[in-house]
Amino acid sequence: MIGDRLKAEMFFGQDPYRDATETDPWYPHTHLTPEVVEWAFAETDCKFWVEAGTMLGGSALLVAETAKRLARRVDVLCIDPFTGDVNMWDWERDLAMNNRWRFLRLVNGAPTIRQRFLANVVAAGFTDVIVPMQATSIVGLRYLDRLVQRDVVPRPDVVYVDSAHEEGETLIELRTAWAVVRAGGLLLGDDLDWVAVRRDVERFSSEVNGEVLTFGNQWSIRRRD
Repeated sequence: MIGDRLKAEMFFGQDPYRDATETDPWYPHTHLTPEVVEWAFAETDCKFWVEAGTMLGGSALLVAETAKRLARRVDVLCIDPFTGDVNMWDWERDLAMNNRWRFLRLVNGAPTIRQRFLANVVAAGFTDVIVPMQATSIVGLRYLDRLVQRDVVPRPDVVYVDSAHEEGETLIELRTAWAVVRAGGLLLGDDLDWVAVRRDVERFSSEVNGEVLTFGNQWSIRRRD
């Protein structure tokens, strides 16, 4: 299995899921829908799905649940530094002062996003499907490309980008993801309603002469070559 090869290469016997703490079901938010996942599966005969930007796992769990419902094996690699974005850091103090749900939920000054993400995966029963990688999208995708070059794993059928939402930063992520996704595969993403994301998707599609398909806030570009 692709996931087993990833775990052997990255963790060499260590179990990242031992860091799981309490589940956090209060941020299930994802624009990804079962219909879009099923479409991506059908378009690519997907066996390997990579997600850059996973937060607490809403979209990754949806992919795993959809694959299970369709009785197909799809390994999912989740790349995320689990440190939050600028908005989450900016909002954290006010949310804490008003006893509201917090994105970061700092403990001793460090975000606990990763531990809650792991717990959500454990609770859903998908530790054999979802492989967590604590790294930035750029580091994770470039490392994945090295594993591909060494024939450890195949190129992913789908790379789902939902991490940077800053203009210019998203563009770099798209270029990096494009370099690793297989020919005929899909670059898929979220938050097209964000101005910064939309501008970078439009700029990138022009660079690769790719057609952008949209599904609400979701978007997709197929790699033809």
